[in-house]
Amino acid sequence: MSTMDRSAISSGRDDPAVTRLAPAAASIIAGSVAIAANTALLWLSDGAGLRTAHGGLLRFLLEGGRRVLGGSAPGAWWREDLMVLATRGWFQLAFHLVVGLLMALAYGLVLRPSVAFGGWRLGLACAGAVWVLNAAIVLPAIGEGFAGSRHLTLAEMAGFAAIHTVFFLLLGSLFERLCPASHVLRGD
Repeated sequence: MSTMDRSAISSGRDDPAVTRLAPAAASIIAGSVAIAANTALLWLSDGAGLRTAHGGLLRFLLEGGRRVLGGSAPGAWWREDLMVLATRGWFQLAFHLVVGLLMALAYGLVLRPSVAFGGWRLGLACAGAVWVLNAAIVLPAIGEGFAGSRHLTLAEMAGFAAIHTVFFLLLGSLFERLCPASHVLRGD
């Protein structure tokens, strides 16, 4: 077993039959499963004709960058190229996957060690907090209205919220199984 394998996995002190992952490894694994499920649900939603707020965060970051940096500043050409690149489906998917994994790492390395509860409860709390940020800041800032209400029906807004809640419920539940609270709080 390599040094990396030994540092990522430690045997359980409370139950010798249980192998616990280090928080970073648990975050990556739980986040990968959660973002894969989230992406599949979004695709299924599209296929069923239930629209969601596609690429809201990406558009928010690109528009924010454009406003902060200005459209006529030297080197502005690269921002236009980035805007074109951001319309490509493969780029949007890659961005979605990377953001999901970054949220998983933030969950496992920063948030989870800071609170006394985890699993689906913390996942649900995260889903609520992220929904509020997205609904009240991100989507209105890009002209979509509160929770995407300018272009989405109530059912579509609810579906979008539910699909993203699934991400956080899976993330919290899987992380807790891979890296139980006592392991995270002890800093193993």
